[in-house]
Amino acid sequence: MQAKSIRSQKRERAPIGYWAAQEQYSLQDLLNHIVQAEKAGFTSTMTSDHFHPWWHDNGFGNFTWVWIAAAAERTKRMQFVTGVTAPLHRYHPAIIAQAFASLDVLYPGRIGLGIGTGEAMNEVPLGYIWPKPRFRLSKTKEAIQVIRKLWYEGRDENNNINRSSKNGFVNYNGEYFLIRNAKLYTPPVSYVPIYMAAVGPESTKVSAKYSDGLITFLKPKESKMTLDIFNKTAEQEGKDSSRIAKIAEYKVSYSVDYDKAFKSTMFWRATLIKNIFDSAISDPSELEKTAKAQVSDKKLKESIDIITSMEDCVKSIEEYFKAGFTRVYIHSTSPSEIEFIRTFSRKVLPYFNKGM
Repeated sequence: MQAKSIRSQKRERAPIGYWAAQEQYSLQDLLNHIVQAEKAGFTSTMTSDHFHPWWHDNGFGNFTWVWIAAAAERTKRMQFVTGVTAPLHRYHPAIIAQAFASLDVLYPGRIGLGIGTGEAMNEVPLGYIWPKPRFRLSKTKEAIQVIRKLWYEGRDENNNINRSSKNGFVNYNGEYFLIRNAKLYTPPVSYVPIYMAAVGPESTKVSAKYSDGLITFLKPKESKMTLDIFNKTAEQEGKDSSRIAKIAEYKVSYSVDYDKAFKSTMFWRATLIKNIFDSAISDPSELEKTAKAQVSDKKLKESIDIITSMEDCVKSIEEYFKAGFTRVYIHSTSPSEIEFIRTFSRKVLPYFNKGM
């Protein structure tokens, strides 16, 4: 079965989602955050998938897949997507396919997979050499194909094995992955969308061609070229670019005390190191040291929206939709995350979710 044949089971998400940062909070705190977020009106969550955190001090190394299961069990309708899972070394695509198929069986229609080319801090500690960008991109492209084949190949529109197929067994002989007669005996029961993180032209083209949507951390003013390339490539592939998800991550820190709001952004300073995604630095303490030396307070303030009135973020979020994004995940790094969730849900969320 082709992936599109059960696309009808995919449900529309609200334009505003919540971001759960596995690196910054304990598993228990994140579960509390997500329960509160659903009560407040959020219907979709994107959550990071790392081995090491971006920052050493007070960092966490939660296993995201376990957390998603626990979070889905504690919520009723919340949808979850990783931001993002890297199928390079520590995760084999067949294991990713198995894990997310099982999550979909337990929580049908509530699971999505975010794919990306990864960071050294998640692969090098496990004994792998950090490869060049071209290698990572090519391997990620193959991984998406493997995952989709395992999920859907040989199945009809009712998700049953076609009699004409090889009984659901999959073979794949690529440059990086070799699959021999592999079969998911617990396949997904609904369509599991795959979104791919991209910034540069080549990764953006791969995202448009092989995934169900784009994920990027680019700000609206920086995103025009990326969105143009994505839309053009999607159209060339016979897709309706106006109906494909274009997802943005929006970082914000809120407190009535500006200094507290700014101090709470420090955890993400390492994400602003120049060429960080191609860097071979894998030790969070080294990331922290490098960031303190290279990333100025000014650059941090430009990267994260620091607000003392919740309404101040409305204009910033609107800019993403004006630029062409279809969904924005709110990544708060506020001093009090529960206060942020409750205040945002009262003063901002209804404005963007009207008509849903």
